Amino acid sequence: MREHEFSGTHTAFPFSRMDVCASATYLRALIENSPIAIVALDAQHRFTICNAAFERLFQYTSKELFSVDLDHLIAGPGMVEEAMRLSRVVLQGHKVHTVTQRRRRDGMIVDVELYGIPLMVNGQLAGVYGLYQDVTERNNAQTAFRAISDQMENLQQEERRRIARDLHDSTSQELAVLNWNLTRLKNLVGDQDEALKTLVKETKEIASQCSARIRSASYLLHPPLLGEGGLTRALPWLVEGFEQRSGIRVVLDMSSDLGRFRDEAEIAIFRIVQEGLANVLRHSGSPVAQISLHRGEGWLQLGVSDEGKGHAREVPIQARDSRSGVGIGGMRERVEQLGGCLRIDRNGEGTTMIAMIPVEMSFHG
Repeated sequence: MREHEFSGTHTAFPFSRMDVCASATYLRALIENSPIAIVALDAQHRFTICNAAFERLFQYTSKELFSVDLDHLIAGPGMVEEAMRLSRVVLQGHKVHTVTQRRRRDGMIVDVELYGIPLMVNGQLAGVYGLYQDVTERNNAQTAFRAISDQMENLQQEERRRIARDLHDSTSQELAVLNWNLTRLKNLVGDQDEALKTLVKETKEIASQCSARIRSASYLLHPPLLGEGGLTRALPWLVEGFEQRSGIRVVLDMSSDLGRFRDEAEIAIFRIVQEGLANVLRHSGSPVAQISLHRGEGWLQLGVSDEGKGHAREVPIQARDSRSGVGIGGMRERVEQLGGCLRIDRNGEGTTMIAMIPVEMSFHG
């Protein structure tokens, strides 16, 4: 810095020029030794300095960066306009944080997590600096993990279909034959042996109950109504069965123009609602639950709420997480696989789960 900037200022700043120099040296050492790629530009967006990590990431030396426009140099094909837009935002005094792509000197495209930060001095923009972290490997790992998760989900759904088919085509048919034989046995016994007649009747009722439960289990494993009519038919059926089994009243609010989803999206949303209702039954003690499913501008919003205990302020985070078990984690994973996000709100009036899913990730056309 120029000497006259600090002359006669000791009354305003209780440190000496030596202190300032030491601070500047310390700051420069911090930037230079940072593992994060850092570049600083002036208020006209011209290059001033960068650290060694920036040179290693983009393969340019500081000398080569003085006479070029940084956005055009390191923005990949089709990304220049996006880079210039982010620069304008920072030059207007706003911070930027995003994950995007940039180009190295050798032409390789890398995924970077970017922080753009304005440097304000006495309310005036003195410059900007950018922080870049190479997240290519992390993104590749996440992509590979999602691919494996999708493959496992497909295998699980196929196994569910197989088990449901076996239950319906084999076990249910065998129980139907057992029921028929018991009816014949009851007719053969007649009124000759009252005790035997009662035993046959009770056994027949047990067989009928088993048949009904197996049919319900088969439908829950792979609901045929999903394929026939989508969520507008499958969810009312799920709600009706849940009310009968649990005694909990469920209010279902669903858009009339919901339309159809891709198969994997319909199955995922059905399972999220299914698990959400199971959580209401297991944890809330609520006599009523609400389900909402609405298609908005670019988003699908799914909500499952109850009027249970929900003492969020009295329960430690660890306890709440363990209480939820794998259910919440499974629902969050399903939502994220569809490109969405999930939020859980608990308070003294109950628990609400909100899932937001982008329309383009989930719907046909």
